[in-house]
Amino acid sequence: MKTFKGIETYGCFHLGNDEAFARRLYASLLADHEVSVDSVITMDLVKREGGVPFPQGLRHCSYEQLSANVRLITKEVFKRLNLEI
Repeated sequence: MKTFKGIETYGCFHLGNDEAFARRLYASLLADHEVSVDSVITMDLVKREGGVPFPQGLRHCSYEQLSANVRLITKEVFKRLNLEI
């Protein structure tokens, strides 16, 4: 999130170890590749190897997009964990 002090991280989703699933889900998020007037938060795709984070993508979201994305992520992770798809 953009703040007066800079960028602050305040939450994350662990999408598991299936990189293809994580990339498909990330690609389906509502967001912009460029900063816009409504951009208030970024959603980053980060791959961790040996505990070291490697940024894989950055998307800029409005509050409305963030809300839709949290619902989408929750739904897709729930399906993956409970339906084993």
